[in-house]
Amino acid sequence: MDMDVVALTQAMVRIPSLSGQEAGMARLMADTMRAAGFDEVRTDANGSVLGIVGPAGTDIALLFDGHMDVVPVTGNWRFDPFGGEIHDGRLYGRGSTDMKGGVAAAICGVAQAARQGLRQRVAVSASVLEEVIEGHALAPVLDVCQPGAVVICEPSKLQIRAGQKGRVEILLRFHGKPAHAANPHMGVNPLHAAARALTALESLPLPQDPVLGPALLVPTDIISNPYPSISMIPLSATLRFDRRTIVGESLDDVLGQIRHHLQRHGLDGFTLQVSEDSVSTFTGCHANPPRWLPAWRCEADSSLLRLTREAVRQTGREPIVGSWPFCTNGSESAGRRGIPTIGLGPGNEEDAHIIDESIAVEQLHGATAIYARMVRLMCGQD
Repeated sequence: MDMDVVALTQAMVRIPSLSGQEAGMARLMADTMRAAGFDEVRTDANGSVLGIVGPAGTDIALLFDGHMDVVPVTGNWRFDPFGGEIHDGRLYGRGSTDMKGGVAAAICGVAQAARQGLRQRVAVSASVLEEVIEGHALAPVLDVCQPGAVVICEPSKLQIRAGQKGRVEILLRFHGKPAHAANPHMGVNPLHAAARALTALESLPLPQDPVLGPALLVPTDIISNPYPSISMIPLSATLRFDRRTIVGESLDDVLGQIRHHLQRHGLDGFTLQVSEDSVSTFTGCHANPPRWLPAWRCEADSSLLRLTREAVRQTGREPIVGSWPFCTNGSESAGRRGIPTIGLGPGNEEDAHIIDESIAVEQLHGATAIYARMVRLMCGQD
């Protein structure tokens, strides 16, 4: 009997699983994969769950990737954010779109295809902490299973996403000389240099990609040290930038471009670094991963894109190809490792992280059917 993707999504939504608190979800995922007939189910040191099905000894041809964690609930909801209620054809709850529906569809679609027989193994990954840092928890999963191709199940309206911009979070710090605010001439105020830098970087030329569009540099924060700096010229001022990258840009390219541009505008006495915030898993693992997530793109003539188009077509839908503006675990699979990667998932990207987050029930069934066809085309007898 086929698994009920709607009931599974409801069960997942009813388990709150904020980043770092995914233990209950991990247990549900492991139990569900075993019940669905996956031959091998393992939970790694981070708490991510990997299920594998197919003939032993064969390569893992395809990995479906999703994450278990969700962002916090904010604002006033009409529906219980952890109720999984269905109203007018939509399933409501935090994580319904981003991205428990995608994980549920992957498990159900792979299990459905596997019951008809496979020539190669297929895997489903449900990872932790993706809302905190993309790709970090997927890396050890890829070390273990080494798939031939990856499907990122983030919401895409069941359209094909053939790439995404990358992201690097940059800290630009100017150093000053403290002095009493009543005697500013005795010090060096780093806020003045920070203000000049903001103006100068507005004219920084950025590259463009024919598929992903233009790279971006967006200031998101400025803070003094100490903070607040009351009656005192601060020791330093730090600007935080979100830099959206395109395919082919290295970290050295990005930092060097900013450094040289500031120097041409007469600015010096600064440092540039990539932020490295501490993260912790529910299993007790700790790390300080750099926020450098490369861009990636699936080439138009790739066999993965061709077979994904065919799978969508066979389920009665028009294969529409685009790209994501946000980061996903594809930064690890494709951006760092060069594994052929495609994106396709149920739900609207615009519904992620909002009040009354929801997903269309029809999209859950559609994703399940597409994933099953992808497995049949790439790993089955078709």
